Order: sequence, then structure tokens, then C-alpha cells
Amino acid sequence: MVAQVVRSIVMPNGIVTAHADRNLIFKPVNGRERIVKLPRRVTVMMGCTGPQGVVFRLLVGDASGAVHLLSLPELKLIQSTRLSMSRVTALALHEPSGKKMVIAGLDNGEIHAIGDNLPDGSLKLFKLDTTIGLICSTDEILTIHSGWTRDVRHWNGDAVVPARRWFEPPTPPNRRKNTQLTLPTAAPA
Repeated sequence: MVAQVVRSIVMPNGIVTAHADRNLIFKPVNGRERIVKLPRRVTVMMGCTGPQGVVFRLLVGDASGAVHLLSLPELKLIQSTRLSMSRVTALALHEPSGKKMVIAGLDNGEIHAIGDNLPDGSLKLFKLDTTIGLICSTDEILTIHSGWTRDVRHWNGDAVVPARRWFEPPTPPNRRKNTQLTLPTAAPA
């Protein structure tokens, strides 16, 4: 009997499913099925495309606070990084100047960066007071979703000042206009 599916990714070259019994199964369009058993239950998965546009790597976050990099279609473990004791809840890929890094969000609110050019392979960036649900990384800005709230932060954890309206960018400080409010003079009583 197959255990309940907890996560899945549908790709052009096949389907990856993570099951409650810690099994990770890759069913390719052509070829035979591959199964690997992970040490902990999968909490989040993300596929990484290669130069040919085919998903060839799989990033998996688990309930023990580790992020694993697996090859597709073989499902062989390439690298594993332990971040914390809290479960991994969000993954994002960041590519500054051609070097790929992974941004991971945890259940306890921590945000970590994982990459070969970092000391010890990972670096804790900052911590929020809420569970991380989704991360998006553009340039040096992280957009973090937690439930119905959205938080925009720099990599050091400082909040980004939002624009006044959705369609209008923030006004730089040197271009702000100083307006003075003048009240009409009242008629003598």
C-alpha cells in the first residue's frame, strides 16, 4: 500500500511525489520509476532547471530543518545542509552574478542562505516573528509571505519602504516637494 502523498511536482519529464512514509518517488515519462527513502518527512520541494531547460536537480526541505539536493532522474543525494531544528517551509533560488544560492525559510521564522561561496555552506540572514510560507528573491530584496501578510526585506533584515501606490515607485528623498498648508483667513466675528 502506498502512503499518502504530502508534496508533488509535475514536470515535462515526469512527476515527483513525496509521501508520508518519507519515500520520494520519481515517475518519468520514459524510463523506470525511482524510489529513495529520506531521513525525515518532506515539507517543501523545488525543481531546478539546467542549461537545456530540463529539470535536473531537486531541492527538498524536511521536518528536521535540513535541505537536500538530489539529482534527477537518479534521485541520488548530491548535498545535504542542516540549518536548524525547525522544519523548512519555503525555498527560493537566487542567482546573483551567475552564482546560484538557495534561500530557505523555516517554521520558526528564520531565513537562511545556502551556497558554495558562503562560510560553512550556509548563513543565517535574519529571523522574523512568524512562520515563513513563501519567499521570492529579486536583486537584493526578499519578499516574504506569511499567511495573509507580505513583508519586503533587504538581505540584512531591514524593512524596505514601500511605494505610496502600487503603480508608483517610492520617491527619492532629494526629489520630494515641500508643500505648505495655508488656511483661509476667517472673517471677524
